[in-house]
Amino acid sequence: MKLAERAIDEEIQHLKANDIGEKELEKVKNKTESMIAFEDMSVMNRANSLAFYELLGDADLMNTELGKYQNVSIQDIRKLSGEIFREENSNTLHYYSEN
Repeated sequence: MKLAERAIDEEIQHLKANDIGEKELEKVKNKTESMIAFEDMSVMNRANSLAFYELLGDADLMNTELGKYQNVSIQDIRKLSGEIFREENSNTLHYYSEN
């Protein structure tokens, strides 16, 4: 268990200390674009997305979501990883089997 926690902590520290590559970021953006495109192929999924964004307060967000993902930069990730991945934001939950 401690080994897994240490591995996660090391990966978080690596993310905070090192920029991801442009190629890796582009791969994630392409995957996100594909996911959004395929998700909206059915009428039911489009209706669910529309309802979700309306609940957020602006149904038009459905039309601008992809652009927001495409505008994410390596600098944005660096900045936010430092703000989000802080020790005081961390919690650990342990699951134990009954056996």
